[in-house]
Amino acid sequence: MVTLLSLSLLALFQSAASGPALASEMDRLGVREALVVATPSVDEQPAWSPDSRHLAANVGGKWLRFDLGAVKLEKGEWHGGAPIGVARAASSTPLDAKTVHEWERNGRFDPRSVTTREGTKLELRQVDLGTQFVVTKKGAEPETRWSTGLESCHSLALSPDDRYVAFICEQNGVVVAVP
Repeated sequence: MVTLLSLSLLALFQSAASGPALASEMDRLGVREALVVATPSVDEQPAWSPDSRHLAANVGGKWLRFDLGAVKLEKGEWHGGAPIGVARAASSTPLDAKTVHEWERNGRFDPRSVTTREGTKLELRQVDLGTQFVVTKKGAEPETRWSTGLESCHSLALSPDDRYVAFICEQNGVVVAVP
């Protein structure tokens, strides 16, 4: 007989067995952003699973689920030389549109600005033909983390646990950032 405790332990084991979590990889590299879906073929805003462990992205017209608990990152350089983690092994599986729509129903999305429950505002400001990523913690001055010259970034999606925000940078793919 399977009990709730054994199901919880099984879930914990499966989570630990899937590899380092995105947070661990980002901490290891000392980065606040990670390019987790490296393709300019992303068609729609990303969507988070209810447990914030998976990210859905529509790549070339097909929805894929990326397991952020199994992602492996290597250090790269982002706009203006800012450090970024780049997925070298992103595990993905096909995902049906019905599941994506269920995930989106509980998500918090906006093309340019989202705010966490603690009051941190995350913005992708359009500046000429580029974008600035601006983070404003509650009661603090805005921090511009990086700017693009000619790349449009948009479609912010806040994770259900408020630990991450995902968005599209059209020439690179889907970026996940820590607020």
